[in-house]
Amino acid sequence: MLDIDAEELIALYRSRFPQMLTYESAMWFDADGRKIAENFNAFGHGQTKQHFEQLMAHLDPEVNGPVPDGYTAPFYKADREAEYRQAHAVFSERLRRSGWQSPAAPDADGAS
Repeated sequence: MLDIDAEELIALYRSRFPQMLTYESAMWFDADGRKIAENFNAFGHGQTKQHFEQLMAHLDPEVNGPVPDGYTAPFYKADREAEYRQAHAVFSERLRRSGWQSPAAPDADGAS
């Protein structure tokens, strides 16, 4: 157990994985869980640049384009931070219900 709160977990994600944060800022998933992303390094299986362009047209209320070929609406935006907060809450509650106690933090000499 890392013994960190959800906001510390988010801070770790932001500071240690900035490239992933960038990729995921323009990433969606369809109703079947298929990923569609703007950056070619994060493309989902079989995705092309045109699929992302079709998605943007589909999501734009003024254009209201068709669903990208091979994908299923609705689409949801990747939000790892929200998912981390939710997972942290679930696992923290499981630990609390189990009666788990965090070990004492070591003092300056390294003793608990």
